[in-house]
Amino acid sequence: MLLGLEYVIWGVLAFYFAGMLALGWWSRRRASRQSGYLIGDRRFGTPMMVMHAFGAGTNPGDAAGVVSGSVAAGASGVWVSWLWMFGTPFYWLIAPLVRRMRCLTLADFFEERFGRGAAALYVVVAAVGMVVCLTSVMLATTSTVQGMMGKATSDDAEAWFYGILFVSTLTFMIYSYWGGIVAAIRTDFVQGLMIILLSFMAVPAAIYLPSVGGLSGMRETLAAASPERGNDLLSMFDPARFDLWVVLVLCVQAPLSALALPHLITVCGAGKSEWEGRMGFAGGNMLKRICTIGWAVLGLCWLAHLIREGVEIDAGAVDAAFGDSIRRLLPPFFQGLMLASIMAAAMSSGNAFQVTVAGLFSENLYRRYIRPDASDHSALMVTKLAGVVYVLAAVVVAISMRSVVDAIMVYFTILALVGISTAMGLLWRRMNQAGMYGATLSAVAVFYATRYLIEGCPPAVAIGAPLVGGVFGGVVFSLATRPPDPKAVERFFTKIYTPIGQEDRLSQRLDEAVPPSEQFMTAGGLFIVKPSRESWVGFLVFLGLCVACVLVMYAILAWPSLWAVVTDS
Repeated sequence: MLLGLEYVIWGVLAFYFAGMLALGWWSRRRASRQSGYLIGDRRFGTPMMVMHAFGAGTNPGDAAGVVSGSVAAGASGVWVSWLWMFGTPFYWLIAPLVRRMRCLTLADFFEERFGRGAAALYVVVAAVGMVVCLTSVMLATTSTVQGMMGKATSDDAEAWFYGILFVSTLTFMIYSYWGGIVAAIRTDFVQGLMIILLSFMAVPAAIYLPSVGGLSGMRETLAAASPERGNDLLSMFDPARFDLWVVLVLCVQAPLSALALPHLITVCGAGKSEWEGRMGFAGGNMLKRICTIGWAVLGLCWLAHLIREGVEIDAGAVDAAFGDSIRRLLPPFFQGLMLASIMAAAMSSGNAFQVTVAGLFSENLYRRYIRPDASDHSALMVTKLAGVVYVLAAVVVAISMRSVVDAIMVYFTILALVGISTAMGLLWRRMNQAGMYGATLSAVAVFYATRYLIEGCPPAVAIGAPLVGGVFGGVVFSLATRPPDPKAVERFFTKIYTPIGQEDRLSQRLDEAVPPSEQFMTAGGLFIVKPSRESWVGFLVFLGLCVACVLVMYAILAWPSLWAVVTDS
């Protein structure tokens, strides 16, 4: 044993990270220019794009957050990761539009559609949201590693928290500095496969723990403990955090949050064609929805185990639940692989966030306002340094926040505040710069009021009210001010409805690029086209997969009742 871990675990960690760092070093050549560093020159195929979306969207905060949420509140903990569930079908529709923007950063879209000031506002709001996002990654990684080392509740737990936080952060910060988004996509492919395999490897071990007694034993234990805990541990809806109304509002909020992700450009646009972008964005995130079922089952089995063993379930036990369960359920060699995968997931997610947020600063602030004549090399160095500052800011927030689930919820909502403007800019031609300001600032004001000024505000209202306020502010400010330049708006809409490779159509008028027969709704300044067969079939397929995931989870929780219904009939 060394520092609480078997020697074989240290061996696996050393081998795994040597390979990942070598991959990052190897990626430096393709990341030697700004476009390669930020978007990989759009050269990745479908498998890489699927695993990039999965890796960028899946970090230790998801697995650890779901397990922690399940241990804290039962089956409703699944929504910690399923916040984005019903946004997934919309990803199929969003991906080609984002690629057709032909932008290097998402702030480029805001500048082209609304002006420089709007781009600067987006950079500020998105950077704040992504600081909180990286905070959730750091906290989840630290809590998981503490749990696996048995240091979550020890006398020196605080020292271990800081040690693990600083070491893991320094690792991916150096890695990002080397390889940019190219390294992130390559390592996402490896660590994504590892997390899928190892996440489900732990589930059978948890189900057949003697103290759990299979799924039936888990259900019996949780049903018996529910009255004492004050909530139905087998219900997917928790009145305290994830009731039915909260889940319904999250379904609306999810695609808006996705439309504000700074790494949306790489997830949708780093592939060779629109198909890679669609399959990557929707398919990669669908993999995450499926994995969430395994994480939730693992959390529920571990909760049943803790209850049967008489362990007090305090905040320390909740935050370290994922690491504790892995340490108990897997043999040392696989513990090492899981620990390596968890830290690599943090590294690749942090890498993607660091690169994209830093790119926003270098491309949309430094090159626009500080040094418009900056060389590509100068911009690249600023990108790398801005990434370091971004990571250090997230470390400060992580030290002050300390709650994984709270960090995930706050970041999810902050992104939606600016995603409102993205959606309105893509759907409504009358939306202008003043409307973007009005939508964002109104949403931020309502967000602040519902969380910090109004006591006892219901969770569904706290989530939904900023969305309503944002849409209202966008409409009012747009209509009360001068309309945007019609020619600029027409050029923009012509561009996002012109597929890559058909650039000769960019000079056409909008009615030529999108004939009236293909236009679905244009009243009131809206511009919504009829979906192609590929669009609506893909949308329905992913919607069906989302519904299937919910039904599978429900069947796991209610299997005895379902079986009784079948046999009685």
